[in-house]
Amino acid sequence: MRSLPPAALHAESPEVYYSEAPLPLADDAIVAFLKERAAETPRKRCRLCTHRGATDAFHEMLIVHSHDTYVRPHRHLRREESLTVLEGTASLVIFDDRGSIERTVTLGERGSGKAFYYRMPAARWHTLVIDSEWFVFLESTTGPFNPEGSENASWAPDGIDAHLANAWLEGLRSRLPVVS
Repeated sequence: MRSLPPAALHAESPEVYYSEAPLPLADDAIVAFLKERAAETPRKRCRLCTHRGATDAFHEMLIVHSHDTYVRPHRHLRREESLTVLEGTASLVIFDDRGSIERTVTLGERGSGKAFYYRMPAARWHTLVIDSEWFVFLESTTGPFNPEGSENASWAPDGIDAHLANAWLEGLRSRLPVVS
């Protein structure tokens, strides 16, 4: 049975919730709620934004991705972002301009022996490949949100055709080191 959003959350879309609380908080119940919602969405992802809106100067989001989430390789043209792992494992994949893999980094929660934090420089092609059932992370970046400030890779599927995106993702997975 689908649960209602916790008090002080409102849905911007099925994948995006905003906190209306004066002091936004997250606990295990919020993460469980986001996982439940992510499982119901076609792209298998959901986030809680703790900034007030898209025009804020600083954006911070608690994000949940499932193992099946396809994150199209992309780059942010003029802004950096940081990611802190809270739960699960994933592979950070960095590409060159032609789509060749330059580097992979195994990410995991603190204490796992894996990197649990990164700060991505501007203009670097990157994606996440989720290795665990769920990957929960905190992402921070500067605002305001401007979709024209990011570029999606032309050499990777747009994700509209789920079969094509899944095939591309599985091909990428096959080229990555096995995560244990």
